[in-house]
Amino acid sequence: MKITLLTPALAAILGLALASAPTTLQAQTNSPATTTTAPAPAPKPAKPTEFRGTLTAVDTAASTITVATQKSTKDTEKTIAIASTTKVKKDGKPATLADFSVGDKVSGSYRTDDAGKMTAASLNSKAAKTEPAPVTTPASTPASTDKK
Repeated sequence: MKITLLTPALAAILGLALASAPTTLQAQTNSPATTTTAPAPAPKPAKPTEFRGTLTAVDTAASTITVATQKSTKDTEKTIAIASTTKVKKDGKPATLADFSVGDKVSGSYRTDDAGKMTAASLNSKAAKTEPAPVTTPASTPASTDKK
C-alpha cells in the first residue's frame, strides 16, 4: 500500500516541477534584458538658423544684440543672446561683444530653445569694403588740325 500511495505523490511532484520550469526559465531570460537596456539618447540640439542684418542695439551687460533683418518685404528685429560658447569674430579675427557697435553689418547663426529664446552659435562682422576711387585722367584733346 505504501508503494501505491508513493507513486502518485511522486508523479504529482514531478508534474508540478515540470510545469513551473518554463515559467522560471522565462522569468530568468527576461530579467537581464530589462536591466541592461541602454539609456535613451539625449535629444539633438536644434539646427542653427542663419541671420544677416544690421545691429540696432548692443547690450554688453545682458550679453544680447538686436539685429534688424529684412525677409522679402518684411522688416524684422531679432534679439539674440550671446553665450560663452558663441564664436564671435570681427574682420575674421576673434572678438568680444564690446567690439561691436550699432550700425555694424553682421551675420551668423542662432539656435532657439523650447522657450523660444534665441542664442547665437556664431556672430561675424566684416568691415565694409571700400572701393578705391576710380582713377581719372585728364581728357585728352584731339590734335589740332587747323591748316592756314
